[in-house]
Amino acid sequence: MMISPDDIQEGMTVRDLEGRKLGTVANVGETHFELEQGWPARRDYMVRYHGVARVQGRDVYLSPAPTPVPPEDDPPPNG
Repeated sequence: MMISPDDIQEGMTVRDLEGRKLGTVANVGETHFELEQGWPARRDYMVRYHGVARVQGRDVYLSPAPTPVPPEDDPPPNG
């Protein structure tokens, strides 16, 4: 299944395959969308459309990635 920019809208919830909330779609581009975490935004990720497993209602589910996005409610790592 090929995901296109028409399938994604700003404000949609982004989740991992287990359904944990990763953030919100903040901006939609031609090749990727911006995933925003926190309010005000504390971190942004660029997600290419081939990284989307499926769109279901107002939820975008991401495929497993080499660099996973932590769930939004996880505390940031101590640095």
